[in-house]
Amino acid sequence: MLEETAQEWKKQWLREGREEGLRAGQTEMRKVLLQQMTLRFGRLPKAIRQQVEAISSMPELRELARKVILAESLQDLGLG
Repeated sequence: MLEETAQEWKKQWLREGREEGLRAGQTEMRKVLLQQMTLRFGRLPKAIRQQVEAISSMPELRELARKVILAESLQDLGLG
């Protein structure tokens, strides 16, 4: 019984650690994207910054990163 409880705790801690790591990665990726977008397109409108900060999906963040490289303007990113 004690071993089963310890295993459940371990699973919970691992799950929480993965979730925390994912959140930290998403936060860092949003910061990097905003920096890249600012360097590429100049000062960003508040609405664009807020849209990027609201993205919580890694696939969406990766797609936006791809678009930042290819875009010629903020409009090409499909934001706002």
